Amino acid sequence: MQNHDKPTPLRAKAGAATYSANLKYSQLCQRLVQLRDQLHKHNPRLAKPTGAMIEHLVFNCPLQLLEDDDWQTVIYRVLCYLEVQMSPANDARHYFIRSDRDAPLFPNEELFDEHDAFLFAKVLLHFQRTHSG
Repeated sequence: MQNHDKPTPLRAKAGAATYSANLKYSQLCQRLVQLRDQLHKHNPRLAKPTGAMIEHLVFNCPLQLLEDDDWQTVIYRVLCYLEVQMSPANDARHYFIRSDRDAPLFPNEELFDEHDAFLFAKVLLHFQRTHSG
């Protein structure tokens, strides 16, 4: 997975906010919320992001990560991207913005920080690898 210096939010550029992209974005967020709930049954001590936090995280992913008809592939790509971007060794996590307004995603009122996002992506990625198919 390529390491980008600064994430380009999903709908940041004019023209990127097509109906198809927005629908895929919404569907992906719903699927990640479902996976979050399954994961939480196995790892109840892991910080559990709200649906809104998942939307904010996905919003910061490049649109090309969603360009596949296979949901397993899309989820894998997005989780890999988030794991790399949220890594303590990567400063890109400081560039993540909220999906509802032009403001930094971290810190936030949810008390879900960059480290929580990194662990969530990493553990959910592992969960996906061991519990899919």
